Amino acid sequence: MELRKILDEKIIRIGLDVKSKDDALKEMGDMLYQNGYINDTDQFIKDIYLREEEGATGIGNNVAIPHGKSKSVTKIGIAIATLKEGIEWETLDGDKVNIIFLFCVSDDMNSNRDHLVLLSRVAGKLADDDLLLKIKTAQSACDIVTYLGGE
Repeated sequence: MELRKILDEKIIRIGLDVKSKDDALKEMGDMLYQNGYINDTDQFIKDIYLREEEGATGIGNNVAIPHGKSKSVTKIGIAIATLKEGIEWETLDGDKVNIIFLFCVSDDMNSNRDHLVLLSRVAGKLADDDLLLKIKTAQSACDIVTYLGGE
């Protein structure tokens, strides 16, 4: 599964203006719904929070990668948002989050592998500090697709 085939400018937002984790997940869930990735925003967000109870998805460096498998998912994807201002999030380093990668994966058995492959690919890219800086300062969704899409 190639990351560039999953990335979609329609579910990427630059400078999302939210004040909390709840607001961010709701806005990003709505974005996924409006673009046909999920068929039930409330169920999707509920499933994300179920996963959040298992452990922090704030991986440090101002990045969060919330994810959860949900029956509301109709198409695999990754919603991405850079935030206007950092927000509180349970993180490994205690810092605020200003970039969110919200994984959108079905809960069926066939999607388990896809979920793990996507997490692995994104996590590998986020270990590159230069790439992370480019994402943080990106001016457009197209820029983010370009930065992340190179395998």
